[in-house]
Amino acid sequence: MTAPTPQRRTDGAAAVATPEPRRCLAAAEELLRGAGAFGGAAVAGGWWPRACACLIRLALEGGIDAYWRRTRPAVAGCRQGRAKQLMLRGRLGPGVAVARRVAFAWATLSAAAHHHCYELAPTAAELRRLHTEVSTLLARLDDDVPAVPPESLLTGRSG
Repeated sequence: MTAPTPQRRTDGAAAVATPEPRRCLAAAEELLRGAGAFGGAAVAGGWWPRACACLIRLALEGGIDAYWRRTRPAVAGCRQGRAKQLMLRGRLGPGVAVARRVAFAWATLSAAAHHHCYELAPTAAELRRLHTEVSTLLARLDDDVPAVPPESLLTGRSG
């Protein structure tokens, strides 16, 4: 996997490299199959479930960033990932149903990616379901256009 390209920033802040969502999902798929560069070592070491959850979450975050870069670049410039998720619910986003699914997937993946003393790592079936859900959400975000045309945002009129 080659290094992601940094995104240009106009506010003088340091550029942040955004991972390509499809590549993150492909790497997670390899971990789920026990294949790829780290597949065997990851399975033997027992760290593959958390690494897989991290990759799927990175794909989701990258998809949200790509959605906002395409539809509202001003929102894409926001550094707060939570704010970008919350704005998916509003007039500019794909709607409440998609936003809820994104929030649930992100929260589940965040919990799965962190080690907790009394919790087991996610199973392959759970990770497969999350992989499928994030793939579906990314396709939905790729196909979605803003519900309100940009010119009506400037004039304050909708519809």
